[in-house]
Amino acid sequence: STPLYSSAASDVYKRQERVQEEIKRKIAKLKKAVPKKIKREQMFFVEKEGAGQVLIFGFPNSGKTSLLNSLCQTNFKVGDWPFTTKFPTPAMMKFENLLIQIVDLPPITKDFKPGWIKNLAKQADLILVLLDLAEKTEEQLKEIQEILREWEIEKEKVLIVGNKIDHHLAKEVPQVFSVSAKEKIGIEELKKKIFEALKIVRVYTKKPKEKIDFENPFVLKKGTKLIELVEEINKEWSQKFRGAKLYDKDLKTFRIVGRDYVLKDGDIIEIKV
Repeated sequence: STPLYSSAASDVYKRQERVQEEIKRKIAKLKKAVPKKIKREQMFFVEKEGAGQVLIFGFPNSGKTSLLNSLCQTNFKVGDWPFTTKFPTPAMMKFENLLIQIVDLPPITKDFKPGWIKNLAKQADLILVLLDLAEKTEEQLKEIQEILREWEIEKEKVLIVGNKIDHHLAKEVPQVFSVSAKEKIGIEELKKKIFEALKIVRVYTKKPKEKIDFENPFVLKKGTKLIELVEEINKEWSQKFRGAKLYDKDLKTFRIVGRDYVLKDGDIIEIKV
């Protein structure tokens, strides 16, 4: 009986060895795959910079890259053929004393709406939908809106802009802000629209007998209360907070405001602790 037992045990050991070898092969394969996956994700991820992140959505040849160049004074390649832009391309737009990040994307359509664009849309502060005013704008808008609904992007996060207002076939659309990226028509006004659509405010802090740094404001969401700013500056201060001086623009007059005061764009605050 002993030989039979040894033979059976040997078969079991061989099967176990085969299983272990197969597991090792799978682990090795996964280890090789992980860096590629991370690298691919990094290629399509754009880290937020500046006072807000704005994505440009649009159909092929709607002028997304031209708009990015006009807003940010860049010189990225513009082509007359579809899908010239293959990866997200970020640049910084200067508006008054702020820098706002604008990201050019490959064109999206009902047949091309990759998950990585959806992920960017979820994290972005604003989606700028760019329509080609020389084409069928209603169809473009309907298709992009369907994609944004599918991705559960809130309407409040969307700014609709029409491009190519200078084109002889261009037709203005009600409630759509029209520009020409190529001729730079309406670009400065669009910068203000983007700032307003981001729903942010700039607040300046003042120390007694010191100059105010008007080039580096605190950038906060609309609706932020004074006590929230105090906590952001120094958590311990929120425990000792005794109110703040809210200065007029002339810096000669002020009034005292409390912890629940809702901050407004351009406010100058001197915190008392």
